[in-house]
Parts: sequence; structure tokens; C-alpha cells
Amino acid sequence: MKKYFTKIKPRIKLEKKRLLFIALIILIILPSCWPLFNPKFFRMHDYTHVARLVELSRALKDGHFPPYWSRNLGWGYGMPLFSFYGSLPYFVGVLFSLFFSFINSIKLVFMLTFFIGFSGMFFLARKFWGKMAGFLAALAFVYSPYRAVDFYVRGALSELFAISLIPWVMWGISEVIDKKNKKIIGLNSLLLAFFLLSHTILDLIILPFFIIFAIFYLLIKKIDKKKLKRVFVSFLLGIGLSSFFLIPAFFEKGFTRVAELTGGYSHYAHHFLYFRQYYWGRWGFAGSVDGPNDGMSFHLGRVHLGLGLITLLLGLVEMGWKRKLSLRLKLIFFFIISGLGLAFLATYKAKSIWDAIPIFSYIQFPWRFNSIIIVLVAFLAGGWLSYLKDLKLKTKFLNKSVLPGALLFLVSALILKVNLQYFKPQEYIDPKDLYYSDEKMIRMSMSGVIPDYIPTWVREEPEVALEDFKVINGHPKVKVLESKTQKLGLMVDSDEESQLQLNRFYFPGWTLYLDGKKWDFEYQDNNGIIKTIIPPGEHEVMLVFKATLIRKMAELISVISGIAILWIILI
Repeated sequence: MKKYFTKIKPRIKLEKKRLLFIALIILIILPSCWPLFNPKFFRMHDYTHVARLVELSRALKDGHFPPYWSRNLGWGYGMPLFSFYGSLPYFVGVLFSLFFSFINSIKLVFMLTFFIGFSGMFFLARKFWGKMAGFLAALAFVYSPYRAVDFYVRGALSELFAISLIPWVMWGISEVIDKKNKKIIGLNSLLLAFFLLSHTILDLIILPFFIIFAIFYLLIKKIDKKKLKRVFVSFLLGIGLSSFFLIPAFFEKGFTRVAELTGGYSHYAHHFLYFRQYYWGRWGFAGSVDGPNDGMSFHLGRVHLGLGLITLLLGLVEMGWKRKLSLRLKLIFFFIISGLGLAFLATYKAKSIWDAIPIFSYIQFPWRFNSIIIVLVAFLAGGWLSYLKDLKLKTKFLNKSVLPGALLFLVSALILKVNLQYFKPQEYIDPKDLYYSDEKMIRMSMSGVIPDYIPTWVREEPEVALEDFKVINGHPKVKVLESKTQKLGLMVDSDEESQLQLNRFYFPGWTLYLDGKKWDFEYQDNNGIIKTIIPPGEHEVMLVFKATLIRKMAELISVISGIAILWIILI
């Protein structure tokens, strides 16, 4: 027995250290999201989260998977919200909603983004800088002012979720290149897919950066065929797994009003930054406007930038002293050059580039590049601590970790003191006043707030649909057999020919059956609602949302990719 306890004693000691470290992380993160513990909620630019969660939850309960259609948005006629809007955060919310209310589930997803972001940055920075520097970089990332903007000002849940996954994917890419373990290929494929399924617009910005980072890391690690193959397979499977969402979103966007989102207020020309906004900005809860006087701040944090500058200066000293580029120096220069390049793209000086690349218009707000810039800045903010390992600090009276530990404590306290002021809401409100979970309220009050993916055939806003159908001509007896997100079944009995309006907006995939056989319908008038002629007699009318050829192909790619990832991880 004594031998047994002697053996497990080191393991118990290690577990205690891990538990203490986890407890420390929780204590560090909690202040950033403490307002979520208030029974009330707060006003944000985007207050549609509960409605989206309710709609996704209903779709899944109805057996609509993968979900493309929202039942109640679009004034009760539905719209293909989940075909285009990154919904992974809401899938997580659905899991929480099994045990909590919808509003508390959204709060938990917001809170989760802080833990995902901290752990991802810690793993990434620890790999290159060491544990203490990794902790500091993670702290700097979680308390980046732009994250406070995304949370307490904009309420950009999906964007915040995606941002939190960026360090994880970068860590995964580096691990795929550094290690021969096949399981890491599957793991990074999952991480990449999670990111791609979180926020459609950020995919346009960040996926190219991931590819550039992979190429850079391959080059500094002496590229060979095996490493290149591992990276290629990892990207291929990650993109493949998310194909059920990405491919239809790309090819079917022309069937929606999404193009309207790139004009007017949302045109990128109105939202360029000025360089001074990166280090200075008046905090506010209003919106983005032309010029440098926005009602919200886009600064990166003076402490963050200062720490990054110290890392750069120490890197330059190292280069002058050793006269060679170490891995650390290469990383510093890559992150700084990338950060400056991305910062330039968000400024008005880059307008000619935006004008020349049409797909950039879908990004809408150039300051969205802050999503990746804050990752680079936070990573660099921890880098200077790694240089303390090079100093011979250990003496008879001073352990080599005392000075780095003391500096870590002081700088962490400074980051919290300066930035914690941003992590609070403008005002608390009763959730029932704005965050609707009632389906009728979603139809009436939320549809006008989320008109983004209304089908193009809808040219006039119709009256709110409170029923599943409307009799246009005739006097049929109509009984609703089934009313689900992806299906509407009616029993129609009439002595004469009748015309029915089935209260669903048309979108490719809707298919009508009369007594089990395909039946014609029309939708070409100004409201884009499905209408059909029913012959005399008793008939079963079934309207079903089916997968188009593009969706079937995309789903097949996802299934094959998913099986391949499981095979890599489990076998």
C-alpha cells in the first residue's frame, strides 16, 4: 500500500496543480463576463440571439437536419436563415437549452467564448513562448477591447465565437506540421470546421490567413512532402466537413436578398478606419459611421500594443546580438508584418483594394479585420516574457522563476485595471422586452430585424402569417395534418375547384405533392408566397422542403469527410 501511494503521489500533486491552475483561469475570466450573472440582460446592437436559438431548436425538434429553414422568421412565412448564417454557436445553445431557459442558454454561450478563447491562446502561445508567456497572452486576448465591443456593444455572438476559435486552429496547424501523429490531423480538421461553421463573413477574412500561416510555418520548419500532405489533408477534411453549409451558402446566395446587405449603410466605404483609431478611441455604445468619430471604439488596447512593442524591441536586440533569425524572431516578424498588413486593409487607404475585389463587399465593415489583429497582438503581448528565460536569474537567494512570476502578476494586474472598464453593458433590461422566445412575437417583431435572407421573389412585405394557409378562392374544408419547419400537410375537401395559399415563402427545395404525386404551384407574384389550385374532392396536400442537387452533393461531401476524420482519430 505504501508503494502504491508513493507511485501515485506525483500524479496527485500534478492534478492538484492543474486544478489550481483551472481555478485561477476561472477567477481571471469571470470579471469579463460577470454581468451575465444578472437575472436581467442588456441591450446590444444585435438582440436576435434568442429568436435564432428558438428557431434552430424548433427546426431540430421537427427533424429538420441539417437545418436550412427557419419556420417563424420572414413574418411567419419562413426563410433559409440557417443556409447562410453560421450557426455553430446556436447548436451549442440548443444543448444548453435542454437544461436551461433560452435566455440563459445564450448567456452561457457568450460565457463559453471567453473560456474557449483563453484556452486556445494559452496553448498557442505556450507552444512558442512558454507557460508564463502563454498565460499572459491568453489574458491579453480575453481582455482585448475589441472583444468587449463584440460582446457588450455589438452583441456579435457568432463572430465572438469564431474569434475565440482562431488561436485553436493556428495551434492545430502548427501541431499538424510538428507532429507525425495522425490524430492531430483529424483534430485540426474538426477545429477548422468548427470555425468555418461559426461565422460566414469571417471565413472570407480568416481562412486565407490560416493558409498563409500554414505556408509560413511549413517554410520555417523545412517543408517536405509529408508535412505538406498532412496540412493539405487537414484543410481538405475541415472544409469538407463544413461543406453542407459552405457550398449551398455560396451557390444559393443569389436566391436571397443578401446582396442588399452590401449597399447603403452596410457598404464598406462608410466604415474604414483611420490608423489613430487603433490606439485611441472614445468608448461608446453607438454605431460605426463615416470618418474617425465612430460611436464605438476600435482601439486595440494601449497596454496590449505596448507589450507587443517590447517584444519587437527585444527581438531586434536578439537579432543584433546573435545575427541570425531564430524561430522566435521569425514568429515575431511574421505576426507583426501580418498585423500591419491586416490593419492597413481596414483603413481608408486600402479603398482601391476593396474596390478591385468584389467579394470584399460581403465583409461589409473593414474593421472586422480586428478579429484577427487582436489575436496577433495578444500573441505578441506575451512574447517578451520568453526572453527572461535567456537571462541567468537563478542565484542562491532568487529562484529563476521569481522575477518572471512577479512581472507576470504586475502586467496581468495592469491589463485588468486598464481594460476591465470596457467589459460592462450600457444598461440592463428585462429580457422579455427585447429577447423574444414566443413564436408569435418572433413572427411579428423579429422578422423586420432579420430580413437578410428573405428570398428574392419577395418584393413586398406581406402581412404577418398567423395561420398555415389561406383560402383564396372556393369554400374548401381544410384540416392541418402536420405543421413543421420543413413540412406542411393539409387535408382539403371541396365540391369545387379551390385555390389555397400555403403560407411559406418559396425557395429552391420546396416541393408540393397532391395525394403523393408532385403538383404544380406558383410563387411569382410580388409576395413570393406559394399558391396552388386544388381540384374538387378530398385530397392530401403535402408541402416538403427537400434538398436541392447542390445541397445533396454538399451533404455527401460532409458525410465522407466526417467518416474520414473519425477514422483518422479513432483508428
